[in-house]
Amino acid sequence: MNIYYVYAYLRKDGTPYYIGKGKGRRAFDTHGYHNPPKDKLRIVFLESNLTNIGSLALERRYIKWYGRKDLGTGILMNKTDGGEGSHGLRSTLAQRQARSIFLKGVNAGRKLTDEHKAAISKTKQELKNGMFGKRQLRVSCVCCKKETSVNVLKAYHTH
Repeated sequence: MNIYYVYAYLRKDGTPYYIGKGKGRRAFDTHGYHNPPKDKLRIVFLESNLTNIGSLALERRYIKWYGRKDLGTGILMNKTDGGEGSHGLRSTLAQRQARSIFLKGVNAGRKLTDEHKAAISKTKQELKNGMFGKRQLRVSCVCCKKETSVNVLKAYHTH
């Protein structure tokens, strides 16, 4: 469906300071780091009637064309290269250190008993293998007399 668009927020001098992609009222809603300008005439729709993929590609192209201030490549205040997710997001040293401290602190000060570690290990094994701890019915193949599970027999021993 062609319901997406690419928009720009303009400075008073007419140069863009933010490029975004959206649908519906996205260009007029507050979001993330950059809110829409109070003067709605400074919101410009660069492209419209786009598919999601088309709008993502054009958003990336416009951001690359105008460049990002945080990378020293241009005039935009965008924090990413555009498109889905946070590709190209640059974290400051302080942000990286805070994230590191937070992630290290998840189990900080908590000692796990051997029983607890074993229970966690078992749970992880069960999640990886849905058949963990379950007995399967074993049968013999009528052709080769090999004993195997019913599922393997159905998949590989049909003649």
